[in-house]
Amino acid sequence: MKKYQSVRGMRDILPNESKAFRSLEDKLISSASQYGFQEIKTPILEDTNLFIKSIGGGTDIVEKEMYSFIDSKNNSISMRPEGTASCARALIENGLNDTINKIWYSGPFFRHERPQKGRYRQFHQFGIEFIGVENFEADFEIISLANNMWRNLNINPTLTINSIGDSDDRKKYINVLVEYLKKYENSFNENEKNKLKLNPLRILDTKNIKTLEILEQAPKISEYISKESKTHFENLLRLLGDNNIEYIKEEKLVRGLDYYNRTVFEYIDDSDNTQNTICAGGRYDFLFENLCDKKLPALGFAIGIERLIEYTKYEEKDDRIKSFYIITLSEKDHLYSLNIANLIRNISKKFIVSSSYSYKNIKSQLKKADKLSSDYCVIIGQEESKNNTCQIKNMNSGDQKNIGIDAIEQYIRNEICFKE
Repeated sequence: MKKYQSVRGMRDILPNESKAFRSLEDKLISSASQYGFQEIKTPILEDTNLFIKSIGGGTDIVEKEMYSFIDSKNNSISMRPEGTASCARALIENGLNDTINKIWYSGPFFRHERPQKGRYRQFHQFGIEFIGVENFEADFEIISLANNMWRNLNINPTLTINSIGDSDDRKKYINVLVEYLKKYENSFNENEKNKLKLNPLRILDTKNIKTLEILEQAPKISEYISKESKTHFENLLRLLGDNNIEYIKEEKLVRGLDYYNRTVFEYIDDSDNTQNTICAGGRYDFLFENLCDKKLPALGFAIGIERLIEYTKYEEKDDRIKSFYIITLSEKDHLYSLNIANLIRNISKKFIVSSSYSYKNIKSQLKKADKLSSDYCVIIGQEESKNNTCQIKNMNSGDQKNIGIDAIEQYIRNEICFKE
């Protein structure tokens, strides 16, 4: 029989890890909600042209990373490789692009990249989009929000930031940059030569040591951005400084998608891993204009959940969560055990209650409870059901007490909820 395995670059997230996923996501959502952002859910499948129009035809994503197919109606459909274009499409389609929108999203995305540690072909992102505000204060707000998230996670990644100007600024700069880089074209690998033709700014993102040396003397984009872009950026940096938010101004920082302009930023961890960006974003004031001929300022960021979990070594840690394992020694007492299980669940939403259905001897069931890392066992035998009681055993200390069914709630509140 054929042995079935997950598709290369895809992976299963098993229960222990999925608890960390959910807990981490809840913390990100909590921060976003405090800043007035609301959830949006968009489809996994979109019209391929949406991404070509928004991300740009010369990008790695569109050129070689999208999962695309032709459907039965001969339409080109793609699995979403990123979240911003889908959010913009949703707001336009549903007539919500005339107001200020503060939205967040979370879910799976898909890119046909070379699988490696921290990078998968199906990956998960948490994203923030802030639409309708042009002022630099909006840039500060989403950076402040990101910093709030890091505080909640007790981490301190490094903020790197730059301004790539507006579209006209970039056109001028790209012309100068290409003229400089063409002198060294023979030193580039095939990938870099391709970027030079299709998306020259992406060369600034290189990790190639030889190319980095060439870029040391390259013209800087800060010398070509307009007065308005420069003022916007300077005001943002001043506001970051006034609020004691540390940053590194990185002249070579660009974003790989065509829709970005002005402020771009990344949060990077302190590892030596080349894939060390855990959050990236910036302004995209011309995306809506490309999609619906209406200029609408916008900005946002996305967090790679897998990378963030790897960086933080995140585990779910909530001392209020307690697990109970119900051991029933006779099938006829099953209904009685269900009543006790529901009674415990009703005391606190933080209580996890599982039941045994084996009705085997108590020794084997206690081993099962220990294997499940249960905090407490509730033991129901013939005498307990007859007398409307149960035994509650602390699996850490070994203490065990006989408690009447009417006293279970009070006992748990006094001895478990508040004592530990």
